[in-house]
Amino acid sequence: MSQSTQRIDLDEIREEIADLDTPQERLAFLIELGQSLPQFDERYQIEEFRVLGCQSMVWVVPKLGEQTIEFLGSSDAPMVRGLVAILIAAYSGKSPSEIVAFPIEALFDEIHLKAFLTPMRSNGLHSMVQRIQGIAKGVLAEQASATSSLRATSKADKGCPLDPTGTNTPCGATIQQPAPPSKVVRGDWAKLPMIPISQCRKDFPILDAKLPCGKPWIYLDNAASAQRPVSVLDCMDRVYRNHYANVHRSGHQLAAETTEAMEAARQALCDWMHLESASQVIFTPGTTASINLVARSWGDAFLKTGDEIVLTEMEHHSNIVPWQQLAQRTGAVIRWIGVRDDYQLDLESLDKILSPRTKLVSITAVSNVLGTINPVRKIADAAHRVGAKVLVDAAQSVPHGKATAVDWDADWVVFSGHKMLGPTGIGVLAGKREILESMPPFLGGGNMIKSVSKSGFEQADLPHRFEAGTAAIVEAIAMKPALEYLLRVGSDQILSHEQNLTRRAIEGLQTIKNLRILGATEVNSGEKTGIVSFVIPGIHADQIGQYLNASGVAIRVGHHCAMPLHARFGLGVSARASFYFYNTEQEVDAFVTAVDRASQL
Repeated sequence: MSQSTQRIDLDEIREEIADLDTPQERLAFLIELGQSLPQFDERYQIEEFRVLGCQSMVWVVPKLGEQTIEFLGSSDAPMVRGLVAILIAAYSGKSPSEIVAFPIEALFDEIHLKAFLTPMRSNGLHSMVQRIQGIAKGVLAEQASATSSLRATSKADKGCPLDPTGTNTPCGATIQQPAPPSKVVRGDWAKLPMIPISQCRKDFPILDAKLPCGKPWIYLDNAASAQRPVSVLDCMDRVYRNHYANVHRSGHQLAAETTEAMEAARQALCDWMHLESASQVIFTPGTTASINLVARSWGDAFLKTGDEIVLTEMEHHSNIVPWQQLAQRTGAVIRWIGVRDDYQLDLESLDKILSPRTKLVSITAVSNVLGTINPVRKIADAAHRVGAKVLVDAAQSVPHGKATAVDWDADWVVFSGHKMLGPTGIGVLAGKREILESMPPFLGGGNMIKSVSKSGFEQADLPHRFEAGTAAIVEAIAMKPALEYLLRVGSDQILSHEQNLTRRAIEGLQTIKNLRILGATEVNSGEKTGIVSFVIPGIHADQIGQYLNASGVAIRVGHHCAMPLHARFGLGVSARASFYFYNTEQEVDAFVTAVDRASQL
C-alpha cells in the first residue's frame, strides 16, 4: 500500500485476484478491497464529486499536483467501493497524459473483472473511467490553451474548498473541487466557424415552406417563438435514435451517454452566462415555470404582509400573475413602474417607488410588445441599494445571444429555449448560488432528494432539488446546439441585422394612413430590438392578421400577454411583426405591402 495516499498497489491487486477461481471469490475480494479504502469524509459526498451514470452513489475526488493527479473515492455499495479501489490504484499518481493513455480495458481483461459484473455494474464502471479520464483530459486541454483553471494550487493557497485551513483534509491531500468533463474546455463554440447572416436561411428547412399557390411563407412571429436550425433538429433526432434513456440514476451506458449530453448542455449555458458553477443552471419547462418556481419557493419562504414587489407596466403576464398570486398568499403589495409616452420606463419615479419595504423587483430585459431594451443594470443597482432582490425576464433578450446575469447583477435570470432556436418545453432559471441554496424545493418527487424515509426526506443539492421528476431530457440536450448556433452568428450581428430590418419596416409603415406604431420609431443601437407593434384605427388587429395570413405573412395579433401595457395606451389589442436574423429585406417589403393593402379594406 502506498504510504502517501493509502491506496492499494496495482500489482498487489493483480497477484491476489489471479489466485481466485470463481466469481463468488472475486466478488468477496472486491468487497474486502473496498474496505481497505481510507475513510471518505462525508463533506465530499456532494453532487460536485458524484459520478453520474452509476446505479449506486459513487464519488471521485481529484488532487491535482504539479505533474500528477491523485484520486480519492468511495461508494455507498460495498462491492462498488472495490471497483473504486481498483481505479484509484490504476490511475492515482500518474500524469494527465499517462491517465488518458493507460490501457484500462486491458487491465480489466487481465483480471477478468467484467466477466462477473452485471451489465449495470459494468456500465457504472465505464462511467467512473469516463469521469477520471475526463478530468485528465480537462487538465490537458487547459494546459494546451495556456489557461490554468484546474492547475494545482500554489503552496500559498493550498487548501480544501470545503476546509480552507486544510487541517481536516483526508490523507493530508489538497482537494481541488473538480468539474464535469464538459466544463474544462469553456466556450466550445469559439472553435466553430462563424456563420454569416447571409448564409443562415439554408439552415432552417421551414423557411422553404410554401403556400398552396406555391408562394413562400414569410415568418414574422419570432418574438412568440423562433424557428430551429438543422443542428438542433439533428441533435434531437440523434438522441432519440442512438442513446435516449432517463438520466442521472440508471446504471447502463445509454443513461450515462444521455446524462453526459444533458450536463454538457447545462455547462454550456453556465459558461455563456459566466456563472461560477453549472449547478446554478436549473432546467425548467420555460420562462413561466421559472418565475413561478421563484415565486413559490423564495416568495413563499421570505415574503410577508406589507412587503412590496415592484413590477413594470411592460411586463408579460408570466411576470405579473405569479407575483399577484404571491401577494394574495402573503399579503404583499405590488407597486408599478410606469411607461412614459415615449415608450420608455419612467425611471424618474424609481426612487419614490423603492423603499426598505421593497423585497423584489422583477423586470423584463426587453418588452415583447415595444421592443424596448431596458436599462436592467441601472434598475438592479437601485433595487439592491434598498436590499431588494432582482429577477430579470430575459425571454426576449436571449434570442440575440445575451443573458448577462453577471453584467446585470441579477439575482435570478429566466428564459425559454424556444425563443432562442431551441425546443419548446425547456427553459432555464439561473441564480446566485447563495440565494438558490436558501430556497426550499417547490415540487417534490424523484431526483430532487438525497434520501427518503417514512419520517421525511433530505433534499438534493443544486440544481437537482428544483428538477423533480423526469426532465425534458432531449429538449435540454438540444439547448447546446441552439446556443452554439446563436453564438456562431454573433449577438452584435443579430441585433444589427434586426435593427436594419426594423428601420426599413418602420419607414414603410409610416407611409400608411392613420397607422400608429407602438414603441420608438427611432431605432438606435442598444435601445430597441426587431419588434414592431402597430394599430390602424377602425381596423381590428385580427382583420389585419387574417389578411396577412392569406398573403403568406405570419404575424401576431392580440394583446401579446401584455394587457396592462395595452391598457396604458388605451388599447385592447395590436398587430405585431418581429424580425430575426434569418429574415430579409424582401420579406420586410412584402410585409409592408400586405399591411398597406389590409388598411384599405
